[in-house]
Amino acid sequence: MFRGLDGLSEDTLARWTEDSLATGTHRLAHGYQGQTLLYRDNDRRLVIKAPAGRGIRKWISTLMLRHEAHVYEQLTDFPATPHCYGLLRNRYLVLEYIEGAPARYAEIADREAFFAELLEHIKALHARGVAHSDLQKKDNLLLVGGRHPCLLDFGASVIRKSGFAPINHFHYRFAARLDFNQWVKLKYQGRLENMSAVDRVYYRRSRIEKLARTLKRTWRRLRA
Repeated sequence: MFRGLDGLSEDTLARWTEDSLATGTHRLAHGYQGQTLLYRDNDRRLVIKAPAGRGIRKWISTLMLRHEAHVYEQLTDFPATPHCYGLLRNRYLVLEYIEGAPARYAEIADREAFFAELLEHIKALHARGVAHSDLQKKDNLLLVGGRHPCLLDFGASVIRKSGFAPINHFHYRFAARLDFNQWVKLKYQGRLENMSAVDRVYYRRSRIEKLARTLKRTWRRLRA
């Protein structure tokens, strides 16, 4: 559901979005989940995520955007994510624009403070029953103001269901484990041999990660 914006009607924003998609203008990015547009006027800047492709691909992309909107509902007033204005026409996700740089390549003023804050945000996400699962993707973690983390793109996130839901709970535990593992990899820039004893408690490869690592090593040996 679209929550509306002062001085900007739903119809006006929907027409702008559809015109921009038709003309290929105002595009910020284009990925597997869809296109990302930047709307700006005198009062605000907004990010609008639109589904990609046609047919079944567009249908799947739309479902993912609806899922992401549901995740943002779980994260209302969360301090390290953009504000979400909901779904426009039930298919365009409207978000606050956050000024920042991809943390993976940015110059972080105080790495210890940044990653300590990020760890607290990950724990707070999990306390709300959400696991991000895709923090290593370069554009999903921003550095804001040279110091603070901001988490983006919850399309692959997992919401933990209440009650008896063993498959969902397994999926959630795996995604939550990925969050901690990816936090460690980002903090140490992949140099896990430098991991401190304090941080080691947050890193534990899942069976799937162990299998992927073994296959990767085997492939490298075969190519050598």
